[in-house]
Amino acid sequence: MEKEIRLIFRKLLFLALLLRPYTMQVSYLPFPKILFFFSLLFIFMMELKAQTLTFEKQEDGWLLLDDGKPRYFYQTATKSLDGKYPRANYIHPLYNTDGEVVTEDFPADHPHHRGIFWTWHQLWVGDQRAADPWICEDIIWEVKNVKTQTNPNGSASLEARVIWKGTGTVKKNILEETLIISYQRISSRAFRLAFDITLKPLLSDVRLGGSEDPKGYGGFSPRIKLSENVGFFDENGAVVPQELAVKAGPWINVTREKAEDPGVVIMGEPDRLPSYQGWILRSENSMQNMAFPGSETLLLSKKAPHLRFKNQLLVHQGMDKQKIANQYRIFRNQP
Repeated sequence: MEKEIRLIFRKLLFLALLLRPYTMQVSYLPFPKILFFFSLLFIFMMELKAQTLTFEKQEDGWLLLDDGKPRYFYQTATKSLDGKYPRANYIHPLYNTDGEVVTEDFPADHPHHRGIFWTWHQLWVGDQRAADPWICEDIIWEVKNVKTQTNPNGSASLEARVIWKGTGTVKKNILEETLIISYQRISSRAFRLAFDITLKPLLSDVRLGGSEDPKGYGGFSPRIKLSENVGFFDENGAVVPQELAVKAGPWINVTREKAEDPGVVIMGEPDRLPSYQGWILRSENSMQNMAFPGSETLLLSKKAPHLRFKNQLLVHQGMDKQKIANQYRIFRNQP
């Protein structure tokens, strides 16, 4: 709606500019002058409003505000539940455009789950099981060098360097993560949040793997609040969660119930993931996961190119399939 209103006033301003030479000669025609003034003032105020993205530094992380309304919080300091499940380097809370929190942290059923996170059960160095990052065991995440930027076009970015540090049998820095989180306002009812993650091993023979069972879950994992009648939809329609991974398209819309209800779309690049397993979907008490590399471990190269994966969320108040598909094309065309 704001775009339409702004366009109308731009047209009125153009009309006022066309009529201005004539009004300079006819003093009793003030309307075009008034129209010119108020159109210019309105456009200035609308453009000023469009530049209200701000990052707020807090003691334990960074909060992004859009026109004073929270959008997401990036956790940089280690957080735990009575000393258990210590974790950092994740998103929570994630808010929708109505200001409602749509993620969960320390849920009673799986207290190691945390908002929007990306990790695996298996982290090996050589023949030693270094840690289980999924349940926050024998590892900490040290977030360093956070840089933030906001832009007049309704976009914002946060970049960080994160050290995955072993605290168990391997008390060394194991991985270096480069994280880029990009926010883009789509409308007053929707925004997108993109994640570009690169993992570089700091030791030789570092391997990552998912759960050591047929499910093989691991990777980018949103823990979203789910309604009693939650719906899952891809480009072809409804998707039914199963115990094991299901085959579906490159995005899943998790809604309150129906396909065009408010919800969160999870996007990824399955064709670029090593040993992609499919979607692990759950209608209650769990995260949603575009699983890779499965139960078998993946050796990470110390030389470039390192392991890199990209995901995106659309947080919306109702978005049809065609608009989601358009947003997916934009996501895939990003450099």
